[in-house]
Parts: sequence; C-alpha cells; structure tokens
Amino acid sequence: MLRTPPFPSRFFTENRRELSASFDADAVILLQSADSMVRNSDMEHPWRQDSSFFYLTGIDEPGCSLLILPNKAGTTEEILFIPSVDPEKEKWNGKMLTRDDAKLASGIEKVQYSETLMMTLFRSQKWRDVLYVELNDFFPDQPLTRQHRILGDISRRLPGLQIRKLDPHTARLRHRKKPEEVANIRTSLHIINDALSAVMRKLKPGMMEYQVEAEIVYHYLNNGCNRVGFEAIVAGGENAAILHYVTNHARLNDGDMVLIDTGGEYGMYSGDITRVYPVNGRFTPRQRQCYQAVLDVNQAFIEALSPGDSWKQLYEKAGEIIGEIYHRAGFIDDPRNHLAVSYHRIGHYLGLDVHDVGRLDWPMAPGTIITVEPGLYLPDEKIGVRIEDNILFTEQGIEILSRDIPKEIEEIESMMAAAS
Repeated sequence: MLRTPPFPSRFFTENRRELSASFDADAVILLQSADSMVRNSDMEHPWRQDSSFFYLTGIDEPGCSLLILPNKAGTTEEILFIPSVDPEKEKWNGKMLTRDDAKLASGIEKVQYSETLMMTLFRSQKWRDVLYVELNDFFPDQPLTRQHRILGDISRRLPGLQIRKLDPHTARLRHRKKPEEVANIRTSLHIINDALSAVMRKLKPGMMEYQVEAEIVYHYLNNGCNRVGFEAIVAGGENAAILHYVTNHARLNDGDMVLIDTGGEYGMYSGDITRVYPVNGRFTPRQRQCYQAVLDVNQAFIEALSPGDSWKQLYEKAGEIIGEIYHRAGFIDDPRNHLAVSYHRIGHYLGLDVHDVGRLDWPMAPGTIITVEPGLYLPDEKIGVRIEDNILFTEQGIEILSRDIPKEIEEIESMMAAAS
C-alpha cells in the first residue's frame, strides 16, 4: 500500500469517465494490475502497480482487473475484480483488500472477486466487437504476463473479437496532469532537494558512490517516498560519461566531479533531477567552463519553451541552441555535430512513469510536464555534465518546478564551503 495520502476517489472516477467517452458501445476495455515477479525461491522482486491501472482505479494491489463497458446512450458499466480474501495469506502478508475498501478507493460500485472475471468478460462481449487492452509494446523480449496468457486464451476461444491497443487512449489522458498529480511531483522535488542538499553537506574525496546513493535513498524513505523513482546514477569522474551508469561502486576522487541523476517516488509520481558537484567543493577552471556551457544551454532552452510546441519542434530548437553554445565554447568544430559530445536528446515527458507516455508530435498543453536535461560528455577528460530540471506547462506559459534545487556554480560552491 502507498505510504502517501491517497487521491480522492473522484480523481479516478473522472479519469474513467474521460476514457469511456472515447469509445462506442461496441468496445470492451480490460486493464489488469501489474504482476508479481519471482526473484528466487519464495522471494519476489519489489512490486509496483501498473501506471494506467492506478490512474483509473487508485488500487495499489496485485491480482486485480478492471472491466469497462462504454455506453454513450446510457450508464457505462464498470466492474473491478479483486482477489478473494485468504486468511492464510493474511497471516504472512497482512490484510488483503476488501470489496468495501476497493469501492471506497476507486469509486467503483460493482466489485467482484477475480475468479468471476472470465465468465463476466465472455458474457459482456457477446454484442461487442472490440477488446481494448494495454500492454508494454516497447520490448519484444519482455516476460509473458498474466494478461498475455488471458489474451492468448481469448484469441483462441473468441476469434471474432478484435483486440486493439488501449495505450493511445490512456496516453492522451495522462499527457495532461491534474492538480493532484502536479502536487505529488512538487512534493517529490522538495524531498529530492533535501536529499541533494544533504549530499552537498557531506560530499568529500574518498567517499564511495554508493555512500552518496545511500544518503539519497535515506532521505526519500524517511520523508514518505514509497521507493526510488528509478535506480540512482551516482557517477564520479569518467563514470559520468556513461549515461545509465548505476553500478555506483567507485571511489570519488579529489579533483573530480560527481553526476547524480535521481528521483524519489511520492505517491506513484517522481521528479527526475540531475545535478553535478565538485567532489572537493570547488570546480577547476576547465570544469567550470564545461559546467557553465551546459547551464547556458539549460537556461536558454527553458527560456525558449512555449505551450503548443511539440517535442519534434523542441528537439530542433535544442539542436540549434546546443550547437551554437558548444561550438562557441570550442567543444565541437561544427554546430551540426553536437551529438558527438551531447549524446542524447534534451528531455522527455514526466508523470506516472519517469519516461512518461506521449507522442513526439503532440503539442505541449497546460498540465504537460517535461524534463530539460542537456549534457556534455568528455570521457577522455573524465568529465560528464548533465543539468536536469522539471518543467510544467501552464495556461500562462511555463513553471520551473525544480527552481529551488541549486544549480548555479556559486550556489553550489557556497553551500559546500559552508558545510566544510
């Protein structure tokens, strides 16, 4: 269960209403909670709810399903399926979700036990032609889940029922964050700021990368986060030029910088912040030059943001900014070759998933949250710099949600000097 205060059930009820409005009466919508995954023997990997299932139900338990039967001419039928309460399981794992608890959390009046799912689904689809389901279609080698198995059975038994993707419909809803969602990301960013401030106070040559990670995770869990938003990147020296370095086992050396890319998940929502600090508290002249160039890109790109732009347009704009600044600083000979040292695109959507759903050609709308994270990577010099902020698009323009997290050179050096 989440440690954070739950959203009111009306949040999930409204999300389901908006989703159902996109469908005619020939559709059946089926979503299922995330599977539990065995780690070894009788131990399981840490479990997290499927993002869209949470978005539509507020239920934070495995083994659940949601069936929606749209009806534009009348009342849409919603049925939530939960595991039957098992007293033996409760001895080991604690109290299970009851039907009354499920109704209260989700706002769904009709709650049944999971063993009735297939019979209910088969009866419901009799006069309907299309089954909409949501699956992770990014990775072909992903393990087969309970939903894969159910869909395989349905395809064999009901070959006339068309199966289509629900993802485009849920993504459009999740693209624009509601006030409750923005509030959780704000809280996450406040906790991240506290964690990074603690790191700056304690950072010194000789520390291990994993000790920095431990300090960060302590602050997350101690301040109400359920988990990390993603495995922390704590990369000293040349490790900072490895984009997804998560080993975090090297020593932090005097004269090096350390890159920290991290997020703490508060109520299913995580900020995503990257900051770079000098291990000994002072940037060298070369480090200052590199850091300032990335900061200049970060600030210039944020100033260029405006609602209505798509990621495709923003990537072009970012390329021009990065190319011009890095060429002027002498990092590249040709502004068009900025990817030789910048490596990656400048940002992504942020929400229930850290790399959240949405298309590259969708315009930024009020409620959209993105990251801005330009980078500069010079592995031969043991330099990797990435400065990442989180931006909310509003009716008036933009809001820098992470504005309180220090990133100016003078701020960083002053805070680290005050702690020494």
